[in-house]
Amino acid sequence: MFSDEEIRRFFHAIDAQPLSEMSNRALVDPVLFRVLYGTGLRISEALNLQLHDVDQEQATLEVRDTKNRENRIVPITRRLAATLEAYIASGHSDPEPSQHLFHTGDPSKPADKSTIYNRFRRYLADAGIPHFAPGGPHIHSLRHGFAVANLRRWAANGSDLAVMLPYLSAYMGHADLRGTQYYLRLTADAYPEVAARVEARFGYVIPDPAARQGGEQ
Repeated sequence: MFSDEEIRRFFHAIDAQPLSEMSNRALVDPVLFRVLYGTGLRISEALNLQLHDVDQEQATLEVRDTKNRENRIVPITRRLAATLEAYIASGHSDPEPSQHLFHTGDPSKPADKSTIYNRFRRYLADAGIPHFAPGGPHIHSLRHGFAVANLRRWAANGSDLAVMLPYLSAYMGHADLRGTQYYLRLTADAYPEVAARVEARFGYVIPDPAARQGGEQ
């Protein structure tokens, strides 16, 4: 999972890349990776977005044909909605509703996941973040970061995590709470200041150290 400092360096590396006539990378990637980090979408969900899925007035994204074969409406911040509006104006000269939001030159086709993954590795290198080290970040780490950031914020605000967890689960498109409970463990492990609140409400989710040493996967 990214640390706060690593995520700052990561986005600085993306934003610092030069414009090129050979690629629309400098236009697409600052927005694509902000959508991933700011919404917790899976990379496949983000790349499947079409222009008609972006509601700038309501500040929502409609995510279709997801991993669990369901559609969902994802609210986004007004700031991210404004970023998307500016990006669409620049990146789609003749916008049509069926055009893919993120493309590499032909808006009728989505950007390829392997292309985005290769770019991701380059930004990690530019930011000085080890990719192949044990526990090194990957694209899905942006989704992890979204979930953990929300849990940290709710804990800091004194929100009841037992009440908030179903909202996070629905937002992220989990089939049930089991997928979301993983983030409780991740948050408690990475941020000791949250651990006590997580333990108090979800002690049955967070195993004690002895259980972990016993070989839990």
